[in-house]
Amino acid sequence: MEKSQVLRTSYSALETFKQCPQKFKFQEIDRIKVPKSKEAVFGTIIHEALKFFHSQYPISPTLDELLNYYKDNWKPEPFQNEQEDMIYFSEGIRMLKNYHEYHLKNRDKSVVLDAEARFEFPIEKPGENRKCILAGKIDRIDKLSDDTIEIIDYKTTKKLPPQSSADSNLQFSIYCLGVMSRWPHLAEKGSGNIKLTFYYLKHGEALATRRDEKQLEEAKEEIWDILNEIEKNNFKPIPSALCDWCGYKNLCPMWRHKFVKHETYDAQQINKIIKEFLELKDSNQKNNKRLEELKEIVNNYLDQESLERVFGEDGYITRLMQVRRDYDMDKIKKALGPLDKWLIKKEYKILKASKIKKR
Repeated sequence: MEKSQVLRTSYSALETFKQCPQKFKFQEIDRIKVPKSKEAVFGTIIHEALKFFHSQYPISPTLDELLNYYKDNWKPEPFQNEQEDMIYFSEGIRMLKNYHEYHLKNRDKSVVLDAEARFEFPIEKPGENRKCILAGKIDRIDKLSDDTIEIIDYKTTKKLPPQSSADSNLQFSIYCLGVMSRWPHLAEKGSGNIKLTFYYLKHGEALATRRDEKQLEEAKEEIWDILNEIEKNNFKPIPSALCDWCGYKNLCPMWRHKFVKHETYDAQQINKIIKEFLELKDSNQKNNKRLEELKEIVNNYLDQESLERVFGEDGYITRLMQVRRDYDMDKIKKALGPLDKWLIKKEYKILKASKIKKR
């Protein structure tokens, strides 16, 4: 019997591939370590502070204890200067104060089951001898007063996304499957017993959603679709706004040239070539735009004067007329249908101003 092929991945790895296959290769296949961005470091420190806060249950730390933990674990290294360091640090203080106030108002509504809860579970590829292990870590899992299980994921992002983002998010589908695998008795109650909440710390807002069985099956299919793409991919980079937060820019073929110190060609020569290329490209765009404008003017004049050619001092412009026949489609369909040679194609008379000829 053929041995089953077992893959191992996580939501973050799948999401990295969707964002940029090249980054996925550097990160997940080549295992190249790079310094974390300031946003990532900031998010990690906030998450660690909240883990400390909820790990002390049932006696939660005071606000001063929470803020002191945050201060003691602050890392100024990734920030460019003292001002930037202070801005991020102060923002963290504000988030934690607001979160502490929010928790005091809602602490009697739930019991913390776990913080930074790790999980892993298998999914099999239907009809194939393949298995994938999904692993991950959930920020917090609570049990609510009505026995609902709430999965909570903290977000430190600047923007508050629409509700639809939470409703279709693959991360939450994986988390739901992870919790049902970790506690099988929850699976017996169905995924409807699990509440999924993104808590946006910057805004003090929560987006809650749920998953049904159909959505979870669709998530498994999506995971296998991504894995299949990974297996056949050539890992080309996909430039986007996310490049500004990527630590692999000095290795990426889309950005590496900015970091090259010793070049085969003289730097001045390359800069001159690039400048000339961009100027020519800009000039061509302007010329093409003006040509379309002139064509429209000439076409209007030809229509107005009932002409097909207009003469100037340097030459003439002819409007080419192409006539394409329009057929009786019912007769053709009747004739070709039984022969399996029927296709639909209508052709029309087209007038186009195009050719400019010098005399």
